[in-house]
This record gives sequence, structure tokens and C-alpha cells, in this order.
Amino acid sequence: MRALAQRHAGLVVQDVDSVVDRLRATKSPAEQALLRRAAEISVAGHKAAMQLIAPGLHEYDLQAVLEYTFRRQGAERPAYGSIVGTGANGTQLHYMKDRELLKAGDLVVIDAAAEYGGYAADVTRTLPVSGTFTADQRALYQIVRDAQAAAERNSGPGKSVQAAQDSSVDVRAKGLARLGLIESPDAQFDPPWPANCVERPRSCRQVMLFAIHGISHGLGLAVHDPMLGYYDARVFRPGDVFTIEPGIYVNTRLLDILPDTPRNRAFAAKVRAAVLRYQNTGTRIEDDYIVTPTGLDWITPAPRDIADVEAAIAHRSPVP
Repeated sequence: MRALAQRHAGLVVQDVDSVVDRLRATKSPAEQALLRRAAEISVAGHKAAMQLIAPGLHEYDLQAVLEYTFRRQGAERPAYGSIVGTGANGTQLHYMKDRELLKAGDLVVIDAAAEYGGYAADVTRTLPVSGTFTADQRALYQIVRDAQAAAERNSGPGKSVQAAQDSSVDVRAKGLARLGLIESPDAQFDPPWPANCVERPRSCRQVMLFAIHGISHGLGLAVHDPMLGYYDARVFRPGDVFTIEPGIYVNTRLLDILPDTPRNRAFAAKVRAAVLRYQNTGTRIEDDYIVTPTGLDWITPAPRDIADVEAAIAHRSPVP
């Protein structure tokens, strides 16, 4: 490019990535139709997994029924590598071995979706292997579900993308404080890079140790596609297609990686017993949405409330 520009005085070479991203960010009605179909197929796959899950199966059994359903419903392929993580594997964000035995009493985090017509959905459900959540699992799961509902209420045309994110974090912070997993909703820890706290003070709240990722990204030709709401005023616009995916992941190793400071030592000592109580529990709920001129469409209606998840598993087919 430099040689070309040198040969032609006045030639301007511009990187048009940002231009193309903006063109991709707002999904046309035709694109929305493809995304709705990808979402519908993905929901069918998750329902099939709910009807199969049982102790004694393996993570790959659920992966198989998900991906079989995607293909059977007309998808070209999974939109990404299917994540099926049981027990401690559910606390690892991009676990993809899918080999572990499903044990009674554990949870399984299933992050899997279909690609249809080149467009990707993205769906996560957290399921109890035994068919019902334990009391401790219910407590964590309901915090995540409430955090998702808060973000939904704050998403829609003209609403702030940051407000949706912040409301989800705040709900989880209050819930984790109530369970003794953090000292208070606004309590902070000392991160490896203190400058982060100056630039982004909310990122140093103790809740972020267990809520380790953002709650949203655009959907489209890529699983993480541009979204108009991330540009300019950072408000949702009609034609935005995106996820809401809060999570909580509890493991003592998160305490062990904290920098050795007086504040961190006091924090870890205070919450360690509670962390051990919920040890190796990962919970994430992820759904897909389209912003319309009048509101927000939820396009991945797989069972997600506790009673609905347990009811779906109760109707499972006998394991061959």
C-alpha cells in the first residue's frame, strides 16, 4: 500500500474496518429473520439437552444431542465450539473438552448455539444433573436470573448500554453480599494493576472477582458481531441484535490469585468459608434479543426460570 501511494500523489488509503463494522451493526429485516431462525434452532437444541440430561451420561452426550438437533433443524453447523461443563468445568469460561462424567448433584453450564444462513445465535443454560437444584444452587442461580432480568428492563430503544451492564452487576453484588461471598456490594479488592481502579473503579469491586465477564455483545455474521449501541452515544438502537449473559463462578482459586496485600488477605479470610460452601459452582444464563422501534424482543425462549428448567428436565426421555 505504501508503494502504491508513493506512485500516485494524492492517493489516500483508508482503513475501512470501522465503516464496515457500522454497516454490519444494524441488522436489516432479512438479517433479523435469519437470526430469529438461528435462535429458534438453538432453543430446540437446548430443550433436547434438558430432555436427556441425567447422572451417568457424559458432557459429550449433551454436546451430541445439541449438535444433532441443530443439524436436524437445518443449521449449517454450530455457531462456535459447544461448551458443556459440569461441576468445576462450569467455572471455566471457554471449557471445550466436553469429556467429563455427569454426577448427581452437580450443575452443567451449556453454552451452545446454531448458525443458520451464515448468522450466529448464542445461548447458555445452566442445568442440574439430578433434575432439581439444591438450595445453594437455587440461591446462586436466582441471583444470575435476577441480574439478567435487570439488564432486560434497562435494554431497549434509546436506553443506555452502560445502564444495562451496571444494573446487572449491582444485582449480583447485592446477592453475593447476602450470601457472604463478598464483604459488601461496593467493597473493593486490590487488583494486580492498581491503575485499573483509577480508570475503571467499578472493575475493582469484589463482585467482579466472581462475575468475570461482561454481559453483552452483538450477534450477526460473527458470534461477537458489531452492534450500533456500542458506538457514539452508547444507547440501544432499533436493529441491534445482542446477548444478555450474566454469570457467577465460585472457586477458591479466585481468592488464591489475588495480590498479597493486607486488604486482600482480610477479604479472603472473611469469605473463604462461604466460597468453600459454593465451591466449583458456575452459573450463566444467556439469551438473544432484537431491539425494535417499540421495545425489546426476546428470541431464545428456552426454559430459564428455576421451575421451568426443573419441569423441562422432569419430562426427559429414558436414557438408552
